[in-house]
Amino acid sequence: MLSSYLFKKGVGYVHSLFTKKKPKKDLLTEGDVDLHAVIKSSYGKEADQEKFAKDYNYIFDKELSNDNQQVYFNPENKHLMFSVTGTHNLKDIGTDFKLMTGGLKQTKRFKEAEDTFAKAKSKYEPSSTTAVGHSLGGAITAKLNADKIVTYNKGMELGGKTRKRETAVRSTGDIISALGMGNKHMTTISGGNLTDPSTWLRSHNSDVLKNRGLMVPI
Repeated sequence: MLSSYLFKKGVGYVHSLFTKKKPKKDLLTEGDVDLHAVIKSSYGKEADQEKFAKDYNYIFDKELSNDNQQVYFNPENKHLMFSVTGTHNLKDIGTDFKLMTGGLKQTKRFKEAEDTFAKAKSKYEPSSTTAVGHSLGGAITAKLNADKIVTYNKGMELGGKTRKRETAVRSTGDIISALGMGNKHMTTISGGNLTDPSTWLRSHNSDVLKNRGLMVPI
């Protein structure tokens, strides 16, 4: 009983080291699309994604988009937004394993996203590009050649780092992104508890971002 208590206290202490800091006040405050909205839309149906695009004055590219990634373009400011969906089918489980072992760039999922993003840039010739991804999608977008990258609770390989052009966000209770705690460009927001497994699934969900006021930068 004593050893169990001490273990929990120790885990709680380590967890607190990474959660005491409050998010930066200027974190993702300037942009034209709500981060929660674009991530939630990435898991939606095509009709919902098209409506989402119209609501934010973007064009949804049906030809380049599919269940794994979505292409949005704003003709007014020539901004290209590229979202990548996280794990959402059985095929993705194999990709998740390769991610953890450092082989993400060799997967079909990554190559598909990289190719689609290149086609989108060639088609629209945007003034700026932003790639957004959640979980596995975050791991993929983090490796794309976008002007700005926003990831949420992204999966990370052992020893993985965030990039200079990346704004990485994770919730306190998310175990998937736990390897990224303390990384230079990682910001942790409240949501769940790593010491309480009952909160892990809820902590990983994009709804933690709801009403946070976090925007996708242009």
